[in-house]
Amino acid sequence: MTYVEGIVTNPYNEKKTLTVHKFIVDTGAAISILNRRFKSLFDEKTSPITHVNIHYGGGITREPLPVYKVIIKIKGVEFEIPAAFDKNMTLTSLLGHHGFLNELEHLGISKKNRKMTLIK
Repeated sequence: MTYVEGIVTNPYNEKKTLTVHKFIVDTGAAISILNRRFKSLFDEKTSPITHVNIHYGGGITREPLPVYKVIIKIKGVEFEIPAAFDKNMTLTSLLGHHGFLNELEHLGISKKNRKMTLIK
């Protein structure tokens, strides 16, 4: 799998992750999904912009998940995207197609380092 690393910020309360997190870039995903490690970004004052049903592989479906507007900073470039928050997800978070990959000019993949370079 190919990963990108980034810092995530909640623009409504300005909370952000203190460390860099890995994300799987999933070009087939309809939306980005943040795993349970991002719980501290969302407090009771942060209202979701919508809810979405998620269908994972293996027939796993999650109840409607809240979707928040977040800012992800990758290599100094900020992307404001909608992202679903799955409080039960233990896997690596996903960067999906909606509101993210359409903004990119190029994707560079290093198979040796298993990392992806994004150019806006």
